[in-house]
Amino acid sequence: MTMQRRTIEIFLATGLAVTLAACGTSTPDTDTGGEGLDQSAAEVAPAGGEGGEGGEGGEGGTTGNADVDYMTALALMKGHLMVAEELIAAGEYEAAEPHIGHPVDELYADVETQLGEREVPQFKSTLMELHDLAKTAPDSAAFSTQFETATAAVDTAIAALPADQRQSPEFVMAVTNGLLATAAAEYEAAIADGSFVELVEYQDSRGFVFYAEELYQTIADSMSQAQPEAHQVILANLETLKTAWPSVTPPAAPVLSPPEVYSLVSEIELNSN
Repeated sequence: MTMQRRTIEIFLATGLAVTLAACGTSTPDTDTGGEGLDQSAAEVAPAGGEGGEGGEGGEGGTTGNADVDYMTALALMKGHLMVAEELIAAGEYEAAEPHIGHPVDELYADVETQLGEREVPQFKSTLMELHDLAKTAPDSAAFSTQFETATAAVDTAIAALPADQRQSPEFVMAVTNGLLATAAAEYEAAIADGSFVELVEYQDSRGFVFYAEELYQTIADSMSQAQPEAHQVILANLETLKTAWPSVTPPAAPVLSPPEVYSLVSEIELNSN
């Protein structure tokens, strides 16, 4: 799957304009400067260089900011675990398993060295044990306990970042933009011929968007005071974005087209600067 990451990174770097042109989408003016669906792919490229399904982590581009890259990888883990938890609660154990596997299989390598540098306990074995239980006993008490342990380990790794940084709008928006760009790529990859054909990608993108919103709430008060107009645009776009994922199971047809999702993500990024 990691090869798919490179494909999506190339798409993000060069292909958005082509996609939008092929869709025949015009560019509506907005109150934030008239930017619309023809924003360049560079404006929605993941902050941490993360790609699509199966390739959120590993080799490839980064932001050049170690803290942003570290947090983005952990945020992607959180998104995976959030959607896995939702599927487990619905009794969809088989569907949850890939999302439990991705944090250790595809993202852990991105933070492993930094964990040691930041004096954070390694938790690869915790994630591996969780993944094993997801395959063999997902409805067991042992799985539930291990899920809590794994989630706490990711939270501990996040908490290793200084509190003032985790509360910094500039930092949080860099991570949020990376999550949303990855979600847009996943969403696009989930759709073919006007319908959802890749369930995992749809669910991944849902988890990333919902965790991005959770992250934004940690700086919402600061943003509302410092940039009230931008704050309102970001809130409105996040709400509209979420309509693309009405449930953990995809709708019969996309609520939003990929170009519409990219446009919303791009506008959030434009208003985060």
